[in-house]
Order: sequence, then structure tokens, then C-alpha cells
Amino acid sequence: MKTTLTVLLAALLSNFQLLLAQENNRIFWTDSVQLSWADFQAEAKEGQTIAALSSIAIPFSFETDGEGEISIQIQVCFVKDESWVKKAEQTPLLLKHEQIHFDIAGLHRRKIVKALKEANFTKSNYKEKLENIVGEHWNKIYRNSQDQYDQETNFSQYIKAQLEWSKKLKRLLEEYKDYREENFTVSLINFEED
Repeated sequence: MKTTLTVLLAALLSNFQLLLAQENNRIFWTDSVQLSWADFQAEAKEGQTIAALSSIAIPFSFETDGEGEISIQIQVCFVKDESWVKKAEQTPLLLKHEQIHFDIAGLHRRKIVKALKEANFTKSNYKEKLENIVGEHWNKIYRNSQDQYDQETNFSQYIKAQLEWSKKLKRLLEEYKDYREENFTVSLINFEED
């Protein structure tokens, strides 16, 4: 019995340490979070033409009783051990450029929350519809926005474009401030329409 309890406690401690390591490896986006070069912990890709790479993810989960409501959690996080910068390129301007990439992700998370709150989920479509909304927005709309940002700023080289994006982003984040929550509930409708 004592051995079983010791093994169980060791397994729980190991899982807790793994969870802690994952949490320490991520920076969750908020309006006030500012990245620093210390957050870019992966080895720089010297063969790349770009100076830095921000790895950004959108962890989300949901649960429902299948009858009345869906509880959703959706966040945006910066993944430290997948993000890198070439040491010779560590400038305040490039860091601001990478921060705006992170802020664009925060904006698109809010847009996803808005789309989810406006969707009509039924018992038969909620899983597929939720995954389609998040997937379509994150994999297409968000990615296109990030590519447009890099093109218009020439990867931080066009300072005027950087400033325009910064102002635009500040305005849009304010416009979508009603969708900043990370945990929320939506209702399942009672009829079987999509």
C-alpha cells in the first residue's frame, strides 16, 4: 500500500511539474503584456532570411452537457521555446514588430470570441461548428492578417507602416473590447438548424 501511494504521489508530482513547465513556457496575451528578448528562448535559425520568429498558439477548450450551454475557454499564448531571434538583430524596433504580431493574435482571439457568441449552436452541430469557426478564423483570416502586416512593414523595416499598424491595432482592440473574456458560455438552441 505504501509503495502504491508513493508511486501515485510521484506520478502526480511529475504531472504537476510538467504542467508547471508548460505554463512557464507560455506567455498568455493580455492588453498589458509586453514581450522582451528574454522570452525568445529557441535557438536562432541562422539560415533564415528573417531576423526573428514569434511562435503564437491559440489553446481552446469547450465542454457542454449537450442540452443547454457550452462553456468555452480560448486564449492566445506566446510559446517561448519555439520563438527565436538572431542576437545581432535584437533592436527595440524589431521587438516592437514582434509585439505587434502578438497583439494581432490577441485581436483575432477577440474576433473569434465575437463569432462564437453570434453563432447558432445546436445539439447536433456545436462541436463541428465551434471547431470550424476557430479553425477557419485562426488558420486563414488570422494568418492572412499576419502576412499582410509583414508585407506592409517589410518585416519592421518601414517605420511609418509600423506606426500605422500600431495605431490601427490599438483602435481595433478597443473596438473589440467587449469580447476580451477568455472564459464564457454560449447557449445551445433547441431546434436543429445550422
